Amino acid sequence: MSTSPQLFGLDLAEFWSDFRATWQRAHHWPLLAWLTPDVPVRVLRADGTEAVWDGVRLVGMDHAPSTQFVAIEIPADSLLHRSLSLPTMADAQVAQAVALEISTVSPFPAADLVWGLVVHVRPEGGLLVDAVLASRKQVQGFLEQQQERLKDGVPEVWAFSGAGTPIAFAGWGEVRRARHAALRRRIGYGLVLGALLLVGAMAVTPIAQLRLRAIEAAVGYSELQSRAMPVVAQREAFMQAIERMGLLREVLSEQADGIRLLEVLTQVLPDDTSLQSMEVKGLKVRITGLTANAAVLMQQLGLQSGFKDVRAPVAAVRNPGASLDSFNIEFQLDPAVWSVAGASVVQAVASSGAVTPVIPAALVPAASVSGTAPTAPAAASSPTPAADSASAPRKSRFSSGSETPRPAPISTPSKAQP
Repeated sequence: MSTSPQLFGLDLAEFWSDFRATWQRAHHWPLLAWLTPDVPVRVLRADGTEAVWDGVRLVGMDHAPSTQFVAIEIPADSLLHRSLSLPTMADAQVAQAVALEISTVSPFPAADLVWGLVVHVRPEGGLLVDAVLASRKQVQGFLEQQQERLKDGVPEVWAFSGAGTPIAFAGWGEVRRARHAALRRRIGYGLVLGALLLVGAMAVTPIAQLRLRAIEAAVGYSELQSRAMPVVAQREAFMQAIERMGLLREVLSEQADGIRLLEVLTQVLPDDTSLQSMEVKGLKVRITGLTANAAVLMQQLGLQSGFKDVRAPVAAVRNPGASLDSFNIEFQLDPAVWSVAGASVVQAVASSGAVTPVIPAALVPAASVSGTAPTAPAAASSPTPAADSASAPRKSRFSSGSETPRPAPISTPSKAQP
C-alpha cells in the first residue's frame, strides 16, 4: 500500500517538484537572464579556422575577448539533426522526451550514441528543440585527428543548429564551463541581494533611529519618574498639609479668642460696671450686666478696635430704687483681630521681632474710662547685645532672603474685674 499526500485535491509531492523545476529555470527569465554571464569560448571550426563565441554570435579572433574554454566543431556530414516541438516543461522533462525520440530514430547503437540539444522558446508558446546525434567512434576519431590544434586540455564538442546556435555534446568539457557560469551567476545574485539589503537598510535606518530615540526617551522618562517619585510624594504630602491647614484656618477664623476677649473686656469696662454673663458664638458676643450708664458703655465698646455692629437687642432698664442700668449688648468681632487664626498670626509676628509689635487699641486701657494711665511695660527697654545676636537673620533653605528675627513678646497690663 502507498499513499500520496493530498491537500484540497492537490498532490503535494508533484506540486513541490513542479515548484522546484520552475525556480531552476528562473535564470532563463528575461528579468534574471542578465545575471548569467556569457562565457566566451574559442571555437575551432571544422573548416580549420578559429573564432570566439561571445554568447550571441561568432566573432573573429582580432576582436575577441580572452577565453579560457575551447570547443571544437564536428563536421556537418558526421551529424544527424532532429527538430521537436514540445509544450512548456522543465529541463529534465525536455531531456527525457528528446532522449526517447533520439533512441527511436538513431541508427547507432546505444553504447555508440552521443547527442546534444538546444531549446528555443517560441513567442506563441511552447518549446522548439534542435537536437543533433552522432557516433561516439566518429567523434573520437575526429578529435584524434585534431590533436595538433587542441594541444592540452579536454575541449568541448560542438555542433551548430540551423539558426547558428551552438549545441554541446554531453560527456566532454561542457560541465566545467557550466560550473563556471553557475558560479558567476551566484556571485551576481549575491551582489544584487547585497544591494537590495543595503537599500533596505538605508530606507529603514531613519525609522530605526527614530524608534531607538523613542525607546531611549521612554526609558529616560521612566528613570526620571522613579527618581522624582519621592519628591513628588513629598510635594503631594506638602500640598495636602497646606490644604488641611487652610481648612483648619477657616475653622479657626470663625472661632474667637475667648481669653483675650475676656482680658480686653476687663480693661474696657469701667469700674462701676459689673459683667453678669458673656456668651460667645463664633464671632458674635453677647454680654449682660449692670452699669451706671448703658449708652456710654455702648459708645466705649464701639470705639474699640475689632468691635463692630455694637447694638442693644433689648433696651437698658433701671429698676425703681436702683442706681444701675441693666444692659444687654451684642457686637461682632473682627476675624482679623479676634479669631483664633488671626491671633496666632499676631502672636507669630510679635514673637518674630522683625518689627515692633502693634498692640490693638482694644488692648490699651482708655484713660477716660479707667481714669488712670497705663504703666509702661518692663520689656520696653533697649535690647541687649545677646538679644541682638539671638535675633540675627539666618539663611533659609527655601528662600534667598533671611528669616525675620523674633523678639520676646511684650506683655500688656491687665485690669481686674470690679
